[in-house]
Parts: sequence; structure tokens; C-alpha cells
Amino acid sequence: MIRRRQPTFRAPQNRSAKGALTFVLLVSLALVVVVVLGRPIVEDAIVQQASDHDTLLKQSFVRSVVGDRVGAEPDLAKDPRGESRSFVISRGETAGSIAQRLELAGIIRSALAFSYILYETGREDSLQSGSYTVSPGLTPRELARLFEKAPGEQVVLRLIEGWRLTEIATAVSKVFPAIAREDFLKAAVVGTRRNTVLVGLKPETSLEGFLFPDTYFFRPDATSAQIVDGLLDQFELRAGQTLRQAAVDRKMAVYDLVKLASVVEREARDRGESAAIAGVYANRLSISMKLDADPTIQYALGSWGELRTDDLSLDSPYNTYRVAGLPPTPICSPGLAALEGAARPASHPYLFFVAKNDGTGDHAFAKTLEEHEANRVKYGNR
Repeated sequence: MIRRRQPTFRAPQNRSAKGALTFVLLVSLALVVVVVLGRPIVEDAIVQQASDHDTLLKQSFVRSVVGDRVGAEPDLAKDPRGESRSFVISRGETAGSIAQRLELAGIIRSALAFSYILYETGREDSLQSGSYTVSPGLTPRELARLFEKAPGEQVVLRLIEGWRLTEIATAVSKVFPAIAREDFLKAAVVGTRRNTVLVGLKPETSLEGFLFPDTYFFRPDATSAQIVDGLLDQFELRAGQTLRQAAVDRKMAVYDLVKLASVVEREARDRGESAAIAGVYANRLSISMKLDADPTIQYALGSWGELRTDDLSLDSPYNTYRVAGLPPTPICSPGLAALEGAARPASHPYLFFVAKNDGTGDHAFAKTLEEHEANRVKYGNR
């Protein structure tokens, strides 16, 4: 009797298992594609809804999505040199309405960024009605702080990086009509102040370079001395520790570091180049090479305008084309990037730099005079 074997059909079973696995992988891939491609669509929808209905920003999930989208916008001014103007907040006006009007008025870059910072900091219900003096030079975060108090309780003083003391005095006099420009300049000296960054300076030394450029909120009846103290205290807070440590590490006086930072401030239009430009000047100082810095001559002339060839022969201790070393005093109020650059200059072999004149504000650096002259020709800066 012949026994027949039953067919096992193992091969077809293997094929079925492989097919099922392939199907699962395809479905998984499809889901990934849907998620990846669909996520931007979902985020766009959330951002659009938050723009139209600011109260959605009360939800932390919505704020996280919007926060990623607005990025650094809450801390960016529309126009740092913009003129001041009046802005009225009506009683009972919503945060979203205020944000939209600020953008339409050209005061801020993004209404959504303003709304976001209000809800992120819990200020959405803290804005006071009234007439304010505002400026495109204020960031959404600064405006949020300003609108927290009734208009009569504070005024805004906006100081720009690179301003000399006389320019600061003019701005103060404009914001505080009761303070004469000359009176502010008289108050802006070391005097009896005990700030650690002023150690070793004589009482009559001008505070040129030590009044930190920032946005300040003062009472309308603030005095010259109170304003000077506020600006100086901010300098101490933001840069004091860095400068004191650098003075120890580099065996330089804080005052000399501020001098260097002030020159760097006027040269480095691109803040990212501050340390590199400071490194060039540090290299020159280390070999007793003159700084050849245009801004020091501009300071002596009293104008930041373009120099003429004759100006390079100016008989002044601020003419660093003729006099070696740092200028006698700081030449402006340096910002944080310039101060940090002067405190920690980049380590490199360069002794020269020239503006590229390409609209970026960047410079071309060179190790030798020959390379420098070639860069001057290349970038049309002769």
C-alpha cells in the first residue's frame, strides 16, 4: 500500500508572512509621510488661529508651537533709530487688538510676537489704558513692560550702541525737557560713585563709555543724577563681572578695556565680528603698532561722518594714526557684544581689516600689509 504524503505548503506560508511584513512597513511609512508632511500644515493652522484669536495662547501647547514660529521676534525692534510717536490704548481693549494696531502703525514687526510675549509672561490682562510715547526702536518685550504701568508713571529712554556721551545727553534732554543737556553732562562724571568698574578713576573723569545702551523706563520727574546712576548700574550689571575678570586675566585696567570696546563698537557693524576686530587691535597693541582707527579721529572731530585724507593728520591725542596705544578715553558707549569682544578678543594672526562694502558690514582680514592692500583694491576701499 502506497502512502501519500500530505502537501506542506510551507513556501506559500513564507510568502504570506513576507507579504504581511511588507504591508506593515508600507503602512508605517505612509503614516510617517502623513505626519511629516502634515505637521507643517497643522502648525500653520494653529499659528493662523492664534493670530486671529489671541486667547488661544493661554494654552501651553499653542504657545509652544507659536514660540517656535516667532523665534527671536519678541526681542527684535522694527527700527532701532525710529522716531517716537503717540500710541493710545483704550479702556477694555484686548491684547490681540493692541498687537494688531501696533503692527499696522509700523511700531512692531509682528503682532503675533507681541501677543505671544504677553501670554508667555502672563501680562495679557495687565496692560493699562492711556496715551503712551512709543517708538519702533522698542521690542515687543519692552513694549509689554511699558504698557504694564499707567502712562504718567514712566517715560521711555532708548539709548543706541555707539552713541557718544553728548548724543546720550541730547536724547535725555529730549525725553526729559526739564533736564538741560549741559546739566546731564555735568552729572555724568565719576564723582563719589562707588561702582566697582570705576575703581581707580578720578572723580572728575567723564563717564563716557560707561552708560550702557539699552531701553530704560524712568519716572517723568527723574533727575540727571538718577538717570546716570541707572545707566551706570546697568553697565555694572551686564558687563561688570566680565570686565573685572578680563582685567585680571589680561593684566589690563577696566578703563582700558572699555576704551578698546568703544573703538570695536564703532568698527563692528556686524556684532559677530566684535571679537575678531578686538583681536586685531589686541595684536597691534602687543607689538606697539598704532591702531589706525578711524572712529577715534571721528570722535575728536565731533562727527561720525566719513573722514577725508587731511583728517588723518589731525593733531589730537585721539588720532591713533599718529599716536600709539589706546585713545585717552572711551569714544562711545559700547554694547555688550563689543564689551565681551574686548574682554575676550579672538586669537588669530591678523593685523589688518577692511570693510567689504557689500552691504553686510563685514570685513576682510589680513596678516600682512601686502594682503591688506590687495583686499583694499578687491573691495574698492582705497
